[in-house]
Amino acid sequence: ETPLPEPIPLGSALERVYLREALALPPQTRTLLLTAAADPTSDPNVLWRAGPELGFDAGAAAAAEERSLLSIRETVRFRHPLIRSAVYYGAPLAQRTRVHAVLAEVAADLGEVDLRAWHLAAAATDPDDVVAAELDRAAVRTRDRGDWTGSSSLLARSAALTPDPPARARRLLAAAEASAVAGSPGRAQALLDEAAAYRDDRRYNGLVQRVQARIHRLTGAPAAATYALLTAARELGPVDIRLARDILVEALVQAQISGSLAPPGATRRSVAETVRSLPLPAGMRATTGDVVLEADTAVHLEGLAGAGPRLRQAVAAVRQEESTAPELFQLLAAACSHATVLGDDITLHELAWRLHAEAGRQGAAIPMALALSHTAVSELIAGRLDESERLFDQRAALEEARGSQLYLGAQLIAAWRGRFEEARALAEAVREHADRTGQGYQLVFLDYARCVVELSQSRYEEAYLSLAGQIGELCQAKFALVDMVEAATRSGRQDEALGLLELLTRLAERTPVPGLLGDLARARALTTADPSAAEKLYVQAIRHHEDVRGPLRRARSHQVYGEWLRRERRTRDARHELRTAHELFDAMGAQGFAARTAQELSAAGDSLPAGAHAPSGGGELTPQEARVARLAAGGATNGEIAAQLFLSVHTVDYHLRKVFRKLDVHSRRELAARRDRLTSA
Repeated sequence: ETPLPEPIPLGSALERVYLREALALPPQTRTLLLTAAADPTSDPNVLWRAGPELGFDAGAAAAAEERSLLSIRETVRFRHPLIRSAVYYGAPLAQRTRVHAVLAEVAADLGEVDLRAWHLAAAATDPDDVVAAELDRAAVRTRDRGDWTGSSSLLARSAALTPDPPARARRLLAAAEASAVAGSPGRAQALLDEAAAYRDDRRYNGLVQRVQARIHRLTGAPAAATYALLTAARELGPVDIRLARDILVEALVQAQISGSLAPPGATRRSVAETVRSLPLPAGMRATTGDVVLEADTAVHLEGLAGAGPRLRQAVAAVRQEESTAPELFQLLAAACSHATVLGDDITLHELAWRLHAEAGRQGAAIPMALALSHTAVSELIAGRLDESERLFDQRAALEEARGSQLYLGAQLIAAWRGRFEEARALAEAVREHADRTGQGYQLVFLDYARCVVELSQSRYEEAYLSLAGQIGELCQAKFALVDMVEAATRSGRQDEALGLLELLTRLAERTPVPGLLGDLARARALTTADPSAAEKLYVQAIRHHEDVRGPLRRARSHQVYGEWLRRERRTRDARHELRTAHELFDAMGAQGFAARTAQELSAAGDSLPAGAHAPSGGGELTPQEARVARLAAGGATNGEIAAQLFLSVHTVDYHLRKVFRKLDVHSRRELAARRDRLTSA
């Protein structure tokens, strides 16, 4: 059971029946029922402890149990939730407050301080600062357990009991902020609208704008969020420069989400200009947030070439930040984006999973959405497609819970799985969502998915054109630079290939991690005319990529080297490299590139088992599809499957449609008949 925070109107015939039944019972039994309805723990021990003070004992339960209104076993259970509602709201206010007062005493005896505060609040009929303060403390403890929704409810009740208007407004604002963190934009907005009626404090006004920004973020409006955050920072600058600059870190993250679709005044350059207009005062200690802000500002106002070292220092500072840092979520999200700009896949992986762990620990919805996006991309570029798909599914489920749909992850996975028609069909949905919400970051990955589709099919001109407009020093797809060098070289765009090579060279010099060093060696091999130098560079690329997390880069280096060897008429050596590449692609489920490699093997005089040349999309299930299929075959509903696998119902339906198509079944009964064969590829 849970508390009954709002009355359910007693208007339906069923509710009137329940209320009449309750009113026909003896007074002691009615009091017992009311006490059970008012107690959210459903613990019989609580009921019996409250009984002597309220005038009932165990015998009072008999009449209610005879009418099957409730049962008392290990827990107290009403036959129907409306019985509980009818009993509670059908009782006079004086009786309800008396019951809550007694239950508060019982909670105190049991050491349940938060429950005591809740009951005291329910028993209060007039403003009460003492009870409001207890609710505040209970809200903090509830928040620290990760229950932001519960914390918001306690704060809202605390505000209702607060007579002083400024104090009441601050508690409403805290309640709105907690609801926003919990991922409830509607409730957060209602609380914020009430809180915003108080306008006499400039610092308070800035905090209102920050919460408004978080609500905008929840509703998928990053540009509006950036506007609100910049407004908050400018409002706060003269009265609290520390808070103003902390808010600018959050504005930076929102502007990153808007990307190329950010309107004037909400771009990353806008954030940088605001940072410059609100400098850290002399003598004030610089925080990690200040280091991040100054580095990002330098990048956008001066360029990456000069600001690269400062950006690396900023990312390193975030890595060292303690988990108790108040702006940790924003710092981690900003650093994940900066790591991708620097091409540092190692740091991206570390920070993204740290963000995921912290968001999960604190039950924070917005940071979890960011964490799922960053971790999914990190696993994708490593070639861990099953894990990436799981994370993208969870990200889509969060979006669906907010009443929207997010198709970007599904498109990226389809592209890498070799499901080309599916990837092309999803592209329009991704673009529509990005345009409608202003989430320009999606467009970069949309074009990257197109590049993967075309490159998988050796369509080099199309692969180059698909991503050419997104490549630059500040792009988020540095991991695709070497792919673009390949596409440019093999489509006869030598000048463009050399320009991309120069960009990759500068990047690898700034960030000498194995992944980029291997990419650089492969790109140099692709662009050199010296066969002896090319071979050494291909071998060097493979050695570097053997030290990279995940198989994707190594598989691609073996593949491109094998293709080069075949063109050099060294077919035996080519077959060895191509077979290695094919095994890696096949194991990770990258069937598009596996098919391209199989064609090269065939041209080199080797052959693979029947069906090895075709991209997946036929009869093999992915691990996620197999999990969904097994649960469906076992009788689970889509809702039950969604709950067990932490997916949205929409995503479960999407997987089941693919399962039915791949297995050529038309009902769950047919699926159940094949349950013992529901294994993944």
